[in-house]
Amino acid sequence: MEKIIVLGGKGGVGKSTISAATAVVLSDLLPDKKILLISFDMAHNLTDLFNSEIGNKLTLISDNLWAIEPDPHKYAEKYTKNLISKMKALMREMPLVGLIPQIEKFMDTTFTADSIPLALKNAMFFQEILDAENQQSQKFDIIVADFPPTGNMVALFEIPEDQVKVVLKYSLNFYNSIKDAVRKFSKVFRNIIKPFDDPKKRRELGKEIFKMLVDLEERGERITELIHTFGSLRLVTIAEKPSFEEIKRARDLTEKYINLDGVHINLITPQHDECEFCSNVRNIQLNYVGQIRKEFKNLKIWESNRLEKEPFGLKGLRNLAREVYGDINNPNDILSP
Repeated sequence: MEKIIVLGGKGGVGKSTISAATAVVLSDLLPDKKILLISFDMAHNLTDLFNSEIGNKLTLISDNLWAIEPDPHKYAEKYTKNLISKMKALMREMPLVGLIPQIEKFMDTTFTADSIPLALKNAMFFQEILDAENQQSQKFDIIVADFPPTGNMVALFEIPEDQVKVVLKYSLNFYNSIKDAVRKFSKVFRNIIKPFDDPKKRRELGKEIFKMLVDLEERGERITELIHTFGSLRLVTIAEKPSFEEIKRARDLTEKYINLDGVHINLITPQHDECEFCSNVRNIQLNYVGQIRKEFKNLKIWESNRLEKEPFGLKGLRNLAREVYGDINNPNDILSP
């Protein structure tokens, strides 16, 4: 892993197109590097941008560029299946659980990947891609990640550090719900309640669950270190007050997780001398451009005008990359601004 470029900001400012254009230009400049573009936005649109069906699979876009729009549920299912199975086995060792069909049904329908928070699901996928011990992750040198708006973006950074707490809280809530259900029936079934049938089995299940939680914690530590070491956050904004305020919040909320290296000011209205309305809009935007430059004066600032044609396909995304980055021949100008 050489670089993890994360693009964040308010919805609707062009994060996905800037992300795609960045991945495309890097793949052109670095033909010997393997590059992955990931969309974590709920409203995936990489398929539209590349005019190619992508979805929940690694899709080869060019010789050295892949893209994916992950289905977080699939990866949550993969990583929680074993834990869920062992938690259910432990629950079934509780008195009464095996005697009450309603509790069995509750366990099968409630403690599933469907009920896991979306941010945790996304983090599980992100961890699979980034994990240094994962063979799949080793094939990519550079990752460009289109992150969701600020709240969910912060959750993606937080969960690798707090994943064990999240899973424990989730598991304990489930455990307590089962315990409460058992308590309601305890008086009725007082005479047939039995102690745990197999204490040794219960202890072994407990040890296995504990080991899984330790593995999760160690994995989270590896991911956090990777993001600290190789991560580079770029905030995308348009020259308007709500978006400007959003990137200031994003800067403050992500400071402890990842280095902020630059700001993209996108969709500036080009100069049109014959269009008074266009000139008025541009003047308002340039006022905010000035404020953004001042607020983020120590960072790299990229500015890009709105294009006449939407940047679809590799050709359109290369046009956008030239608008954003200019005629760049040195990839380090993008990787390490």
